[in-house]
Amino acid sequence: MQARLIQQQRQTHPDSAQPAWLVTLAADSPIDFQPGDWVTVTGTNQPAWVDAILAQLQLSPDTPVSLRRAGQVSAREALTHHLEITLLDPALLGKLSRQFGYTDWPDRDAMRAYADSRDLLDLLIEYPDIADMGEQLLPLLTPLLPRYYSIASAPNPTAPTQFDILFKQIEIQRRGRSRYGVTSSSLAHAQPGDLFDIAIKPNPQFRLPADPATPITMIAAGTGLAPFLSFMQARVAQGANQGAHNNQLYFGETHAQQRFLAQHQLTAWQQAGLLNLVTAFSRDPQPAEHPSPYYVQHALIHQQAWLNAWQAGGHIYVCGSKQGLAKGVEAAIKQAWLAAGIYPASALEQAWLDARKAGRIQLDVY
Repeated sequence: MQARLIQQQRQTHPDSAQPAWLVTLAADSPIDFQPGDWVTVTGTNQPAWVDAILAQLQLSPDTPVSLRRAGQVSAREALTHHLEITLLDPALLGKLSRQFGYTDWPDRDAMRAYADSRDLLDLLIEYPDIADMGEQLLPLLTPLLPRYYSIASAPNPTAPTQFDILFKQIEIQRRGRSRYGVTSSSLAHAQPGDLFDIAIKPNPQFRLPADPATPITMIAAGTGLAPFLSFMQARVAQGANQGAHNNQLYFGETHAQQRFLAQHQLTAWQQAGLLNLVTAFSRDPQPAEHPSPYYVQHALIHQQAWLNAWQAGGHIYVCGSKQGLAKGVEAAIKQAWLAAGIYPASALEQAWLDARKAGRIQLDVY
């Protein structure tokens, strides 16, 4: 399925590094999804990166290459549209070891360790003899895979073909040069009408309660906010009785002035009495009673309206980093449970597991 770009809305200050964007895309026919679902989007590799690899391989852009999935294409087309070049797949190192006798990576752990934080250009620079393989190397590369995004809008009967994506445009400095996210850069630089290959991917383990009267607490950092924009649109559509006590959002970012994502929409819901919004901007000055940096897990301890919702049968949703946000949130929730006397220390782990099994705590972490 293909979708065309309708509009892009920058969500961060122009001076902020790694800008965040809310983009709207439209398919040719109505799409079927639920709040919490994902969409995959396939981008294209940056031209400058492709040119650098062609130069390292000493290939003409028109050199014919035969790929298993795409058939015969030019080297430029292969590197732009079909092959993964921004991530170095350890599987490539395995092929080089098995088929060409490289011994620098004796096992899978060594392959993963070398591939971590490197891309194809790093490999070609560090191993000129691999670059000398030229077009013979390209069929060994991993196909360019689509990237997953949480859908940041609820199904809309008045615009059944449209959906939103909230994402951070990846650009980092590593090993002396810039690295760019494939699809995030493609979406950020696209023009209205540009087409992207997409697919809807259900996420059945991240669903709103069947009863719209059930309180929900949403916890996110950065673009982990995306599915909660979908949740809130759906809850508001369910009726005006969904007040702030039923919809709570704990949202964390770095600076309020630079990175308050979806600020207009969130504050509009808050001002309308539909959302209790609690924010934690980690790099802004903090009151004396707050730790610094102040993260969303700290907000869960300092402002515990969510705990009342939990005791009233509410559900908790967490979206963001598995290692950072999710672990910190789990610890904060258990700390609050213990301090409130809801569970003794000996029962905290089992209580968490039981809540996960019952669907009262749902995670979408990466």
